[in-house]
Amino acid sequence: MGTVFKLTAPRTRGGTWRKTVLYDFPPNHQEYPTSLVIDKDGILYGAGAGPTTRGFVFRLAPPASGDGAWTYDTLYTFKSASDGSGIQGNLVFDAAGDLYGATQLGGDLGCAQDGCGTVFELKRPIKNAGQWRFSVLYTFTGTDGDQPFAGVVFDQKGNLYGITNYGGVFGYGTAYRVSPPAKKGRPWTEAVLYSFDRGTNMGSSPEGPLLFDGSGNLYGTTGFGGDLNCQAGFGCGVVFELSPPVTKGDPWTYTNLYSFQSGSDGNYPSGAMVFDSTGHLYVITQEGGGGRGYSGVAFQLSPPAQKGDPWTETVLHRFIAPEGAGPAEGITWGKWNDLYGVTYLGGTGCPTQGCGTVFELQP
Repeated sequence: MGTVFKLTAPRTRGGTWRKTVLYDFPPNHQEYPTSLVIDKDGILYGAGAGPTTRGFVFRLAPPASGDGAWTYDTLYTFKSASDGSGIQGNLVFDAAGDLYGATQLGGDLGCAQDGCGTVFELKRPIKNAGQWRFSVLYTFTGTDGDQPFAGVVFDQKGNLYGITNYGGVFGYGTAYRVSPPAKKGRPWTEAVLYSFDRGTNMGSSPEGPLLFDGSGNLYGTTGFGGDLNCQAGFGCGVVFELSPPVTKGDPWTYTNLYSFQSGSDGNYPSGAMVFDSTGHLYVITQEGGGGRGYSGVAFQLSPPAQKGDPWTETVLHRFIAPEGAGPAEGITWGKWNDLYGVTYLGGTGCPTQGCGTVFELQP
């Protein structure tokens, strides 16, 4: 169930946005889409999960001309536990247009009852109308990570980076890298960059996608950890930085940029983050905001003037149910250099809590 839709911006700020449904999944279709990515030709690719399959990857191609129907194709359906199961995060392209992603479960069933997850590749067909070729690049075993909720991101050398929600040395998740083989035909290799430990002012259970800056540092969020006086000792989450080693073979350096206090500053960050041109980081939390009815905060983190000093949080907006609440997917830049995102609650049309909204944040 579900739909894929497009929102067309008005010509001038303040005008009415126009919604167009590109594809409506059949009512008896019990799998639901979870992510979308677009290629250079305007073709949409997405992934989905649900109760009747282990997951699927699909394609939506625009009509050749006019306002005709978009064409839907299923590129791959996960067939067995060893393939992986349950795609939650984003897909990403490489330079050749092949697709990469991660599954939350599946893989090595000796790791856990439902497996600890996989990183996979879908290669484009060599000829038109050919079959996409699926392969598992890496299977998690628990000590190296368990349940990669978010998708993956490439660096400039072709390595894939991501996070797992659980597993690692302490059981609170990992940040990992999966690297292509030096010689064709050999397996991809995985390295744990950091194991989250839920210590004092440390994060635990990372869930959102990682983000590179221009210097090769990685940024992410954890749903829990940080200030352990928050959320009955579980913590309300952190924003963190992982810096690559100066000397090859040394560990990556973890830095806690901000710990949430469960008040008006937000609670439980999980979605995609973005930088602006001056190095400010923009983040969304699913919960918090302070007071009854608030659920989520959008804020800016400003880097310090001197390295080593704390980053500074500035709240941009507190979400409240009638206008939209629970912005779980993060934010992105769009027209007029405004920030855009979605909420899964609020708005009108559904009983009690609403069906969700698409929102814009202006500077």
